[in-house]
Amino acid sequence: MRCLSVLVALALALPTAAAAAPARSIGNEGLTDPRQRQLPARHRLRIAIVADWVRASQACDDSPKRCQRFHFAPLLLDFAYQLQFARYGMFRPSIGIGYNVGNSRNAMPAVLQPSLFAGYQGKLFGAAAGWSFIFPFPTVANQDDGHQGLAQPALWGNHAVQLELSLTSRLDRGALNFGLRVGGMRTHLIHLNLDLKRWYPIVTFSLGWYFEVGKRRKERAAASP
Repeated sequence: MRCLSVLVALALALPTAAAAAPARSIGNEGLTDPRQRQLPARHRLRIAIVADWVRASQACDDSPKRCQRFHFAPLLLDFAYQLQFARYGMFRPSIGIGYNVGNSRNAMPAVLQPSLFAGYQGKLFGAAAGWSFIFPFPTVANQDDGHQGLAQPALWGNHAVQLELSLTSRLDRGALNFGLRVGGMRTHLIHLNLDLKRWYPIVTFSLGWYFEVGKRRKERAAASP
């Protein structure tokens, strides 16, 4: 009877030991549990699609009577480096280049946009503030589409100040990032009889992928005896 009790106790103890073994082996091999969120790496690179939107001025034509509101909508491929410091702090310079997909594209076809953002980056959520210089080129005020369209506006010297909220989720060897920015853009608008220096609201959406710098080197160092 005593032997039977010992066998039962050993049988109950085996699953517990087996369950604990993978956790120890994971730690020894330098791997991480994918179910647990980790703080971002200190150095990361990001490639993203960034879409800005600005509601610009309106033009009207009397023969026949028609009006059209113009929009400035750069769609950019953005390259960024993000530094994680002081545990939750972040600093991210970036540069984007792309095309204006709004109906002002004949006056402002291509766009170059350097940016600087800094703020908080946790395991999942981030919040930051930043500045961007939005440079459309070549810029030709009152250009039309060549098909009897209305004259399009030109925006010069565009400085945008924005607040950003982001969501970042680790996937395999990188991280998927969604971002939303809102703020104002200081610009010099030239359109027909308009010559204005003023602020316009600007909204930005981003979808990107983070690459950790030096991750394989760290894994090899952790796995080596």
